[in-house]
Amino acid sequence: MAHRKFTLTKKLALIILLAATVSGLIFLTLQKVSNGLIDRYLNSEAYYESESSKSIAKFSKYVEANNLSSTDRKAFGQWVKKENYIMLTIYKDQLLQYDSNYSAEDESGYGVERETQYVQKHSFPVMFSDGEGRVTVDGFFSSRYYDVAFTLELLSATMIFLLIVLLGIRQSLSYLRTIHEEIHILEGGELEYEMTIRGHDELAMIAESIEELRKAFLDKLNAIETLQAESRSLVTEMSHDMRTPLTSLIMYLEFAKKEDGEFVSDKDRYIMNAYGKAIQLKKLSDDLFDYFLLDKEQEADLESIAVQEAIYDLISDQIAILRQEQFKVRIIGELPQVYITVNLEELGRVFDNILSNLLKYAEPKDEICITFNSNAEIFEIQLTNTIKIAGGSPESTGLGEKIISRMMNRMQGGFLSKQEGAKYNVVLKFRKSKV
Repeated sequence: MAHRKFTLTKKLALIILLAATVSGLIFLTLQKVSNGLIDRYLNSEAYYESESSKSIAKFSKYVEANNLSSTDRKAFGQWVKKENYIMLTIYKDQLLQYDSNYSAEDESGYGVERETQYVQKHSFPVMFSDGEGRVTVDGFFSSRYYDVAFTLELLSATMIFLLIVLLGIRQSLSYLRTIHEEIHILEGGELEYEMTIRGHDELAMIAESIEELRKAFLDKLNAIETLQAESRSLVTEMSHDMRTPLTSLIMYLEFAKKEDGEFVSDKDRYIMNAYGKAIQLKKLSDDLFDYFLLDKEQEADLESIAVQEAIYDLISDQIAILRQEQFKVRIIGELPQVYITVNLEELGRVFDNILSNLLKYAEPKDEICITFNSNAEIFEIQLTNTIKIAGGSPESTGLGEKIISRMMNRMQGGFLSKQEGAKYNVVLKFRKSKV
């Protein structure tokens, strides 16, 4: 397991600290520059007088539009509140009529206080409804620019802070996406794909844990595959070892059977029984070998073939052999004009196994029914027979059915078998296909 030099928490803390430092310095720098420019261009005497004249003209229009007198203080207060950053003073007949800085307690000075030399010098004439008055407007005209500049500086610093943080965590996010993609690769079965281990943080620990899990799982699969290969090899060797003496035994017994004789002695009966058991052992050995050979083979090479082409000859041969062995066979239905997905070699082995089972276990006196059924997706062959009474037939191991089922599954079909009393039913299902 990797040693953690920097955890994600430490990395994020360092990134935030760096982003805060850089954005703070940029904010202070922008503020100094903007304040200097505002002080230089917007705090001059000429700018102040220009803005005052504009405000006086605006106020004069307000008075004229609303036909205000010099004592309509409520209307004056509303205009000052609306304009912002402005102090308004009104004199008439050299007496104070309104001052925006006065509170309710100071209103006693209205009509009493006289105008000063400053007012005389900096005031402008405005015509009220009750006569001409003198008006002064003092304002913090550049303050609004300071506020705008401060807002822009704060937004810029915030954007830089977020940008630095996002750039800082981009590498971790990219690595997280890489881990996510590689997990999907492993989910798809590509267990040979190695996880990318980068760095020493928690993400690297997760990637390394997944990598260790991948290796352990792959080792287990390899161990299982090795064990299966050994099992196949053992079964194959056993099958070959069984076949050699069985073949010799069958050959000697056949020679003994062919000896001419008028009477059936106990020796002849023993020879017949031994011959039957030898044949049974050889069939079991062949079935066992076929079963494990199927497990070892690759996927079947399938093709789309017409039912009549694939099934007709096989069914005809099977029926001919059964009737030759004195079995009664009845066919229900007809082969449809459709195509099925099969492998001809394995299909032949399926029917050979079914024929072998019928010859061994079916009662010849009762009828064997072969029924053809078809729907939109599946074509079925159903075989029904009566089971031979125990005594003359060998006991079934079920291995033949397993071989049939496995071969049908390899052909994307299905196999079902069911016994009800003395009746035995088998269904072969084939998947229909297009030409």
